[in-house]
Amino acid sequence: MRWHYFISQLKAFFVNPKNIGLYIATALLSLYFGLVSVPNHHVINRVDPYSIQKEYKNDTAFLKSAKKQYAKTKRPGLKFDPSVGARDAIATYPTILKYDKKRLAALKANDWKEYALYSSKWYKYVDNLIFVEENQNYMYPVEYGHDGIYQENGHYGYQQTYHLYNALLAGKAKLNKNVLEERTALQRIQNSLSGWTTLILIIIVIFFAADILTNDYKYRTVVKNIPLSKSTILWLKTAVVEIGVLLDFLMAFIIAVVCIAPKYGLGSFNLRTTFYMGRLYFKVPFTYLTLGTYYLQLSIFAILIVFIFIRLTLLISLLSRNEYVAEILSSLFAVAGKVLYFSSGMGFVYPFLQYLPTTYFTIGDSLSGNLSYLMDTPGWGFNAGIVPLVLTVLAIELVMLLIYRIKKIPLIK
Repeated sequence: MRWHYFISQLKAFFVNPKNIGLYIATALLSLYFGLVSVPNHHVINRVDPYSIQKEYKNDTAFLKSAKKQYAKTKRPGLKFDPSVGARDAIATYPTILKYDKKRLAALKANDWKEYALYSSKWYKYVDNLIFVEENQNYMYPVEYGHDGIYQENGHYGYQQTYHLYNALLAGKAKLNKNVLEERTALQRIQNSLSGWTTLILIIIVIFFAADILTNDYKYRTVVKNIPLSKSTILWLKTAVVEIGVLLDFLMAFIIAVVCIAPKYGLGSFNLRTTFYMGRLYFKVPFTYLTLGTYYLQLSIFAILIVFIFIRLTLLISLLSRNEYVAEILSSLFAVAGKVLYFSSGMGFVYPFLQYLPTTYFTIGDSLSGNLSYLMDTPGWGFNAGIVPLVLTVLAIELVMLLIYRIKKIPLIK
């Protein structure tokens, strides 16, 4: 009987007009991501030979002028002080020009490992000039913003790029321009599964689950006579939604890869990425992990979070007897963390936020370490998030267990 009920529920799920609409919406969002969003994605620290060449020519010309100023100071009987810019050029330009020359030669030879090596040194050196030595002749790109934390954003961005290049050099995967700019399919999907993108996917899960119980109200007499326990019916409905969500997400992933890979490449699970440890002054501010490890952690988080919202939506639907109430309350729970306390420094002010499940629903923010930067405290990664998510699963299941034993709360009144 269980198998027949499961098959009937599965068929009903896939012919449900609302679910068909959700599949179409997901497909359209994936097409937009792959065909519009990815090509228009702006990389701040991009591979730009023209910019490097321009910088090399300008710095070479200015260094030549600075040397002439210094030559004047050696003339007998002539008092002449070189300008601040000239003194700075003499002190810093030789190192920058050395790195730029190596980078240009590497680009000409298509030697991407050599380019990554000297670019990482360039980012580290220039970042030190700007942030540590406070050299006014150098600035971070304007894309890092104009607000009060412009310097901090630029410092974090340059350090992240420096460590990303070192991570890629430490791996065995083949490098190219798209890999260094994180444009390959696996890299772009990895970087995009955070923030509102993930929350939209969670809301889609909620919409899939919201009416699977209330649809039975149309067939009260038939459902009441099904010889299955309340818990069995709810578990079978959970399995149906899990399968439906899995197919939806798999479809979205395939569409995105098909759109991105032909132009930018698939990428590799052996490529390295970075995880921010929470403080740039740490001896090891970024750790390196492979994309394979990252996607494994992402899958574990995704499985737990999808399960949480399927069961939570079923629970609210059972108690309220209304799919719209279930959709609204579950959606509010999903976006609560992002809306209420995802702002700079909140983790430093309120450390207890690290123990709330709502903190980890955006997934990618946590797994990349970006959440640690936003919250301004170490932690907030996979190990920190797994505990509150598992505890949330156990809490929901405990409430479900109580409902199973309360005869006054039937599936169908």
